[in-house]
Amino acid sequence: MSNHFNLSRFALLFRKHTVEHYKTYLMSLAVLLGAMFLIMGTASYMAVSPMPATEQSIFFLFFLMGAGMVFSSTVFAQLGDKKKAIAFLTLPASQLEKYLVGWLYSFPIYLLLFIPSFYLIIYILLSIDPRVGPEHEVINILTSEPPLHILLTFYALFNALMLVGSAYFNKHHFIKTAFAGFLGILLLYNLNKQVLQAMLGRDLASAGPFSAAYFMENDKRFEVGAYEGNEPLVLLLLVVLALVSWVVAYFKIKEKQV
Repeated sequence: MSNHFNLSRFALLFRKHTVEHYKTYLMSLAVLLGAMFLIMGTASYMAVSPMPATEQSIFFLFFLMGAGMVFSSTVFAQLGDKKKAIAFLTLPASQLEKYLVGWLYSFPIYLLLFIPSFYLIIYILLSIDPRVGPEHEVINILTSEPPLHILLTFYALFNALMLVGSAYFNKHHFIKTAFAGFLGILLLYNLNKQVLQAMLGRDLASAGPFSAAYFMENDKRFEVGAYEGNEPLVLLLLVVLALVSWVVAYFKIKEKQV
């Protein structure tokens, strides 16, 4: 029997985790449904017209990322509690199998539950809105902007980073991970700006990573950038960062000891 992965053992572990946590997950899903209904319903009620597809896509992005990041930050939160950590680490299964169970729930299973839940709320809100006509547009995530593959790429990265934080921090996982991410982005922005200023030999008004650099001269705004057509390369880099972060989260769990 493999010490790293055994399908029968993994199936038993997945079943055990599901039986122990399905009530909590269902309650969390109910809270998410209620939050989406309340927030989107209030926005729709206060608007002068029914919610257009563009506004629906904004809410889709907001709830997908927000709820997903919060949930992902709790996947390995038990490692911060000594008693729960002992039970988790001494469970007769490999660390890879334990990690995969958490990853499955926070990534593919979360997406499979979130997407139909979002559409359910949209259809409920549109059905009770008397201003909605028979041809009112509903968001199509396959053709909407931003494209679905970009949304999934960013969610994969955020999910991976939250799993790292969930395994690394002992308490306040979401807050600490989000704060660390904010500091990382701020550091990357300033480092990128300093490098570009040294390369161009002038002060820049703005120079974010993967975007154009802006500077003022004679009261005119100039843009310098070589990013057009590089979107696939940027997406590939984000995918690589997500994969690396997932691996880091796994090894962080693997190094935990009783």
